[in-house]
Amino acid sequence: MVVEANDGIVTTAGVVEGFAGAGATGPSLVIAALCTMVAGGIALAGARYAEEAAEREARLAVIEEERRQLALSPGQEMAELVALFEARGLSAGLAREVASELSAADALAAHVEVEHGLSMRDAPSAPLAIAAAAGVAFALGAAIPLLAVLVAPDDWRPGVVFVAAIVSLAITSLILAKLGRTHVRGVMVRSVLVGVTGMVLSLATGSLFHP
Repeated sequence: MVVEANDGIVTTAGVVEGFAGAGATGPSLVIAALCTMVAGGIALAGARYAEEAAEREARLAVIEEERRQLALSPGQEMAELVALFEARGLSAGLAREVASELSAADALAAHVEVEHGLSMRDAPSAPLAIAAAAGVAFALGAAIPLLAVLVAPDDWRPGVVFVAAIVSLAITSLILAKLGRTHVRGVMVRSVLVGVTGMVLSLATGSLFHP
């Protein structure tokens, strides 16, 4: 959920910088940041729910179709399984032996895994839980620019939000790189560059409407 937190940081900081560029101060910036936190968190949670629910439904549909095919034509399904193993380089005899043993243990699981790359051992996803976690992660990220707006003096708010966003993006990039076992520098540069670009462009856009 680090990526979702990054989204919260970048989006909220960008909105604050845009409003600040347009001349907004004090309560207006707080309201802008708070509304971004709420709306962004709900929007991201809704998107993740739709994505996970669709993926879950597709997975269940594949399993049900394989169950139906096994019930209607087990011989044909066995032949398909053997052919798939042969395509992976097994000899005809070994492919039939492997297919027979797997089917004897759990025919449905064997077909679903070999034909579609799905494991019956994996627990079905929980769309609501994933959506809630994504929304909370976004809100936590958004809370950083919001907190910066709350504690900084009026004249310093744009700068404090900018620095707070950059520092927090650097920290989340470090966490993301460690979790993904990738190079810290590359992840950090990309995240910070996206954040800086978003905030600068938002500030410039807001400045166009400064009275």
